[in-house]
Amino acid sequence: MVKCSFGVGRHTENPVLCVEEAVKDFRNPIIIFFFSGEKNFREYARLINETFPKTICMGCSAHRSIDNSGFEEDVLKAVAIEEGVVCSAGVIEKADNLALEYADRVRRSLKEVGETHNTVCVEFTAPFKRAEEYALMTLNSVLLRNEIPVIGGSAANSDGKEGFEEAYISLNGEIYPEGCVYALIHNVNGKIMLCRENIYEPLSGNSFTATKANAITRTVMTYDNKPAADVYAKELGVPKEQIENYFFDNPMGKTEGDEVYVTAIQGESLNGSMRYLARVYEGTEMMVMKVGDYRSITEQTIKGVLKEIKKPSLVLMFNCIARTVLFEKQNYLGEYEKMLADAFPRFIGFSCMSEQLGTKNCNCTMLLAVFE
Repeated sequence: MVKCSFGVGRHTENPVLCVEEAVKDFRNPIIIFFFSGEKNFREYARLINETFPKTICMGCSAHRSIDNSGFEEDVLKAVAIEEGVVCSAGVIEKADNLALEYADRVRRSLKEVGETHNTVCVEFTAPFKRAEEYALMTLNSVLLRNEIPVIGGSAANSDGKEGFEEAYISLNGEIYPEGCVYALIHNVNGKIMLCRENIYEPLSGNSFTATKANAITRTVMTYDNKPAADVYAKELGVPKEQIENYFFDNPMGKTEGDEVYVTAIQGESLNGSMRYLARVYEGTEMMVMKVGDYRSITEQTIKGVLKEIKKPSLVLMFNCIARTVLFEKQNYLGEYEKMLADAFPRFIGFSCMSEQLGTKNCNCTMLLAVFE
């Protein structure tokens, strides 16, 4: 069993008091995960590391920090894992373009943990740098062959908008503005289950092939040799001039076998190209999506997790900003918070910009790492 202590700091006007409040029950942590708004994040990272200098201290700024008291802005939420795991951590400083140069660090981290069975890699990546896919390539170049899955999310801010660049990740008190921080966690006495929840479904039965795309800039110029924006507008049945009103509720979906991974739309370019928050490669089949029956899907997700692990010791949650905003708009967030708290009394996480699972970077998704 993984032994954890949880804490919340609400004295956000005073970072010292806030950290003291959040960590007051922590005794001998092996690793600490913490989440907060961007305002005092640097101070929180420094103070937590100074308080626990021999502990892995890994943090991420959040649109909302999440635990069984709800989705909250600005407050500091933290969890200390104190027994039942073996951990090692590292950083990819230049995840935006030089990520593969750090593969040896991942190998060293794996050697320090020494176990591949019931082991997971949890990572936080800096947003706005198009770094997620590079970071995943580096981690998976070592971990995939050892059958260690990767799960994580991109840092966010309270605005939840690109262009507002204050969003941070940290490891052991240091901030990495272009990086990815990661921790390998081996659950000594139990298994680890990873879960992905998608609340979107195809708008119709139509799919389109990205015939001209730039994966690096996350841009699709054409679907089926027609301007991407024209294809999107036609599928929705609206004038092209109005499509930006539909970006939020109607993201795109990438088909991968029987699975669909959702990709958020960042915007339209003057030439009719569409810009996304995750890579789309030429030849990828895409569909316009719509919001499904999220209440029923939430119930199914919880039921599936508890069938696999009846009493989780710890649940780490990565919930996309788009879902958080949608649930707020639909007056569902309070109900959602209660469902999560009732099912998982020992959970913590954050609302993120993008979500990473395995080799995939996606959006509009919820991920769980569930520890037995």
